[in-house]
Amino acid sequence: MRLAVTHRTLYHLMQYYNITFSEADLCMSHPKRCSTNETSACEEELDSVIAVCRLRGARMTPLRQAVLKTLWSVKRPVGAYELRDLLSDASDREFAPPSIYRTLDFLCEQGVVARIESRNAYVARIHPDHDHTCVFLVCESCGDAVEIENPKVETLINEDAKRLGFAVNRRVVEFSGFCAPCQRTP
Repeated sequence: MRLAVTHRTLYHLMQYYNITFSEADLCMSHPKRCSTNETSACEEELDSVIAVCRLRGARMTPLRQAVLKTLWSVKRPVGAYELRDLLSDASDREFAPPSIYRTLDFLCEQGVVARIESRNAYVARIHPDHDHTCVFLVCESCGDAVEIENPKVETLINEDAKRLGFAVNRRVVEFSGFCAPCQRTP
């Protein structure tokens, strides 16, 4: 299910469903960001992802780990070809596009990475350890994407899908607009 709406449409949806958000309801975060100063934190996070995958019977190969670390290190969603270039530059090795796409498909299946459909780009998820509806706020100017986890939104989507007899396979919702820094830029 893909939904790209403006802030005005979001406001009307919130009024229609009588939704109000408090800070306690809303888990909003950028995906993990790793830098050279955060190596141990990234390794701990990677160990956690490896453990989750292992519990699911999946394996985090060196390429899968490298792709995930690269997604953590960038400040915005990244397309597959740009990701391939970043990996190649970092390792002095060429990667075939099908290998990158297979790796991204695997990471998406595991819930570790999400695809930003409107940008044809990928971003690390904030909570890969549990299944939830991905709701992204995507900036039209800088391309940054912020993931929101809100049980109220998920409940509404699930209730409407059930009422309509719709079986949801994948839950990604995108809202397009402008982030705070881009709103301040003339």
